[in-house]
Amino acid sequence: MTYTTAVVLQALARGLRYGFDIADATGLRGGTVYPILRRLEAEGLVASSWEDVEVSRGEGRPSRKYYRLLEAAEAVVAEASRRFPFPGDGARWEPERA
Repeated sequence: MTYTTAVVLQALARGLRYGFDIADATGLRGGTVYPILRRLEAEGLVASSWEDVEVSRGEGRPSRKYYRLLEAAEAVVAEASRRFPFPGDGARWEPERA
């Protein structure tokens, strides 16, 4: 696992849900964040969905693609946190149960 993947996983675990917020919070560029999100989704660790177009139009911006960790990511998030701890981070991720 790379540092950048660990950071993206931990950002998702903290509740960040779309790429720009993840990039902003982590200091990573979108060109780094989005390929990681696509790979995590292909690996079955992350799911995504587009927001309703009416919401984004109402706010005068493009639609956002929201990401969420799946239950299968629990061990990977724990490993990311163990290998690349964030000082003072008290956020804990609880997997969504389907």
